[in-house]
Amino acid sequence: MLTLLLEQYQRTVRLQRGENKVYNSDHRPGNANSHTWRSCNDKSNTTNNNSSNSRLTHLFTYRFGRMLHLALFYFATILTLASTQTTEQLQIVPIAGESTFFYVGCYTARTDLLQESIYSKTPQTCVEICEHQKFSYAILSAERCFCTNNVLSKERQDDKLCNTRCLANKSQYCGGVGVHSYYSTIWATQTVPRNLRVANATENTITIAWDMHVSPSKAFVAAAEEAAIKSMKEITNFLIRTHILHTYSTLPFFPQPEFIVQAMETSIEITDLHPATEYNITVEAMCEQEVCGNDSLLASTEVGVPSPPPSQPRVIRTTDSTMTIEIKPLRNDNGPITKVLVIVERLDDALSQTFDTELLGSWPKAQEDGLPYYIAAQLDYDGPEDNSIRQFIVGDGKRYGPYINVPLNTTGVDIHFSLGVISTLNGVTKTLYTRGSHDQHSITLENFTYATFEPGRASIIALAVTCTVFAICFVLSVFTYFYLRYKTCQARGAMNRNAHEMTMQQPIIERENNGFMMEDELPPAENFRQQLDLLISALDASQRLPRNALRMNVNDVIAEGRYGEVITGKFISTALPEASADCQLHVLALDDLQGKEQAHLLRDFRNLSRLQRHEHLLDFYGISASSDWFYLVFEHQNVSLKRRLIESRRVPSSAPMQRITALSEELVLQWIYEIASALEYISSCKVVHKQLCSHNIFVTADAKLKVSLFGAIPFVQNQKKIDITRWLAPEALRYQHFSVKSDVWSFACVAWECCTLGGTLYANITNTQQLLEAIKSGSRPAQPTFVFQDLYQLLLNCWQLEPSERINFDEIAYNVRQLMTSPRHALCFDRSAETSDNSVLDTLPYYMPMLEMHN
Repeated sequence: MLTLLLEQYQRTVRLQRGENKVYNSDHRPGNANSHTWRSCNDKSNTTNNNSSNSRLTHLFTYRFGRMLHLALFYFATILTLASTQTTEQLQIVPIAGESTFFYVGCYTARTDLLQESIYSKTPQTCVEICEHQKFSYAILSAERCFCTNNVLSKERQDDKLCNTRCLANKSQYCGGVGVHSYYSTIWATQTVPRNLRVANATENTITIAWDMHVSPSKAFVAAAEEAAIKSMKEITNFLIRTHILHTYSTLPFFPQPEFIVQAMETSIEITDLHPATEYNITVEAMCEQEVCGNDSLLASTEVGVPSPPPSQPRVIRTTDSTMTIEIKPLRNDNGPITKVLVIVERLDDALSQTFDTELLGSWPKAQEDGLPYYIAAQLDYDGPEDNSIRQFIVGDGKRYGPYINVPLNTTGVDIHFSLGVISTLNGVTKTLYTRGSHDQHSITLENFTYATFEPGRASIIALAVTCTVFAICFVLSVFTYFYLRYKTCQARGAMNRNAHEMTMQQPIIERENNGFMMEDELPPAENFRQQLDLLISALDASQRLPRNALRMNVNDVIAEGRYGEVITGKFISTALPEASADCQLHVLALDDLQGKEQAHLLRDFRNLSRLQRHEHLLDFYGISASSDWFYLVFEHQNVSLKRRLIESRRVPSSAPMQRITALSEELVLQWIYEIASALEYISSCKVVHKQLCSHNIFVTADAKLKVSLFGAIPFVQNQKKIDITRWLAPEALRYQHFSVKSDVWSFACVAWECCTLGGTLYANITNTQQLLEAIKSGSRPAQPTFVFQDLYQLLLNCWQLEPSERINFDEIAYNVRQLMTSPRHALCFDRSAETSDNSVLDTLPYYMPMLEMHN
């Protein structure tokens, strides 16, 4: 009302000042209520200024009195309503075109909203903006407006701190120094929970989250608002229900349990779900045992590893270059079956070895890496008609997916076929590999079809004919038996009369335990020489060493390699910093290498040529070859890691805190990291060490470690060769199967030796069979008291019985770097006093069984 009076007064003042517009009530003839504006320069206006001013003054006086009368009337009406108001609560009724909002409270200023400000002078304008964008709360700071769905109750401040008045309405407050004023929108009282969403999903869990609901403050400007807030109910908890909509599993499902969480919770992890399954998740807000709001969403778990494993394919036909296999229908309860890999394995020894999935690839890659297994085809299974009994010809020379199905050489070679089941859903892929066996070549009862006789005379005739044929065969076999026996007796008599010394008429071909001839599996001697010459020619010119550059100590045999002895010597070269260096020479007599040794030498030499110089590997100087001898020349170091660790021990004394070693914790962790760094590099080059132990790792003069790569095992006392079985992984002990994962196991054994200053692995076990049984039963090298849990847990992660569950070398290197930031939290070499609960055998490696130099 006051606003209308003010506008009328300003209009009158403008008219009295003689502005260029006057009010005219005679805009149209015959229409007394029509009003318009007309220019003062209109010549039809003959009224003088004095009479005009007098009439306008009278008009303002009249209208001012009328407005004052209306104001008094409305004021009296409001007083009457206030005096007659009953105890009934007032309800807030929003005016058409306006928003109803509540003051929530004064909260600490948020810095995360500074980039989202909007210009607004009043709370109502800010609320309307936030309501249009469907936010629950509007935040005001002077003339800046923010929108949010979250209110942090712990940031609540005293309302008196929000003392900055709004620019367009001084009766309202818009924040203060370091604080913001919060107002609720219509969305604050809508269905809860708000902004329900999926936060995370795994194979068996789904985590959902929602925004926290905060009730508005009871300190409001209007009494009607306060009454409305009192009618609102508080949320006590949330009820979560889960229902299955779609799944790939054929297994029966039990009803999913319901979950109840407190009102202050904003997320929950729903567990025990099935992989690759779509769920409808409903969240209900409970207010005093009643549902006061709900929301739902659709969420899916990730695809899992295919299960159950498929049956192995069956070989039904074989030719010289192909094999036809039969693949039975597949089932996957953990997701869809998208593709199937056909894997070919060539068995070249008597031991059954599993293929390494990390090295598995195409046929050209297998040839390059020297692997006996490869992927022959990738078959699509994306249609319902694909998952039926399928026959596939392995070796037909066609391309299936990214793989070439190269022709097979089935002559005298045992070939097995395995399957890889690939399941892909929502960008996540899981693969299950199965292993074929020799049973897939066997003929089982399911391959036979039985003939039945029809009842009647025809069946009697067929049975009689069958019996007659069997009787004739039986008589002939008896006659043949006695005839051959008669001839054999005559031959023996002749031999007794004319006996001669037995001589070998034909060369005997050596066979392995599996019955396959070695000559068919290994390259002939000429091919071996050709391949070796190709590898030598591929070396850098600086690595092809002349014989006069070597000075050999032929009587100083320090180790036994896989292909011959290792001696010491000198390597003379202008490329070296000091013109000469100590070296060790692997002496190979090529004419003495037979069969499998030739193939292994080519593979190891090919792997060696891939490697570049590495600071923690013994340098490979090159090769020197003649017609009879072949020398591999490496850097030579005198002190092994095993020897350095044992020599660092200190004899115990009465000093209460004397250290048990001259080595620092930092140096030991640095050594472990250097070994991991070297093995990480060779594994990235797809090279497997196979013989890693503390005896073929050496310490340089500047306390750096270098790993010997070519598989030489040093001799110890009295030319006794070291037994490295204590360092081998269980699959290497049992099946002679070596991989990067078996190197991970051996690395952990060496790291344990570093921590125990050269302690003996499994000191109480004397033979390989006992060692294998102990490992299978869960026995691992013990945790000394001076090795703390973080470091020992890293070793346990390397000693997982299943190779696929062991961590990789890049993870090992990263974890060791983390431990190096605080070495004495990983291990501590300070001597502790012996107590009843603390045996000196655990605290002093000096007293460990003295088997260290023999094992």
